[in-house]
Amino acid sequence: MLLAESYASTIQPSFHLIPRGNVMASEEDFTAAYATLAQATNDFAAVSPQTLGSAVVSDGTTLAPLRMIIGFTHNELAAAIRLIDPDIPVSGNALKVIERREPPTTTTAIERREKLVGVACAAILAVMDGTILTVPEASEPAFHSKLDKRDTREQWTSVAHNAKGVPYSALLYQRYVGGVWRQVQDAYSEIKGDALLEVPLALLLEREEISHYRAPRGAAGAAQTAQRFGISPGPDFLLPEANPTVVVESKIGEDGGTVRDKAARLKDLAVAGSRRGLVVCAVVDGKGWTERLNSLADVIIATGGRTFTLETLESLISVPEVDALRGIAT
Repeated sequence: MLLAESYASTIQPSFHLIPRGNVMASEEDFTAAYATLAQATNDFAAVSPQTLGSAVVSDGTTLAPLRMIIGFTHNELAAAIRLIDPDIPVSGNALKVIERREPPTTTTAIERREKLVGVACAAILAVMDGTILTVPEASEPAFHSKLDKRDTREQWTSVAHNAKGVPYSALLYQRYVGGVWRQVQDAYSEIKGDALLEVPLALLLEREEISHYRAPRGAAGAAQTAQRFGISPGPDFLLPEANPTVVVESKIGEDGGTVRDKAARLKDLAVAGSRRGLVVCAVVDGKGWTERLNSLADVIIATGGRTFTLETLESLISVPEVDALRGIAT
């Protein structure tokens, strides 16, 4: 435990950092989409399959404020759609395409999009009127519905009323129970670790002219790396790219549960690496590691002490097998 505590002293939290990117709409774009939706429904006084459908067909970005009215993620709305029509093949990613991409131009794609928009609007209306996804009577003492909030308690009547304005206290309460930036954090979960740890590490390796391979982002990138180099789980970095001798895995962790899972992955990588005769290094950061010192200790031991934080990242170069690669990038 003392070993972990000595490492933990250099770990910094990153929960205060909100990722930027184009995965989610900007506030300006969201406001514009809301205005289009409000205009199509006469400020939600004339909500119907036709008014909602026409708004979303003409401007897919309006699906975002429409989803937020009922508080559903893309995957949750897809599940609701399947309750309405089990025969429609729909996924959260298909709904993201409607929100984020320009409308298609081919006849077949247009018809497919319009059909999906229609059933999505039908699902939203069914959720709102309580046809689907209600709280079981026996569970009411223990659970709320997602619609048990000031703007949807009385269905579209509440929406129309609150569209005229809500008290600041209502906004604060929404943050209190839902967490401001929560959906942004979820949408950019992979990007945070990439920007905070992988980018500085890549810049360090480039500065020292160390040849390296950097895995593409996400689970698909890890799988691709594992297949190419024959090591599973696929690490974030392999040094040098040709005939690697060192692998580096980076993990941000802001809560104990996440850290426990990430420590297990790092330990698996250490075992796989040692079988191949590779030197395994880890770069970790985030307050979760200070909350799970046992997990941090496991990583330190598994890597033979070659565990670094953002603050001590420069020391990675002092690992003999890494130092031997300096200045030979091709």
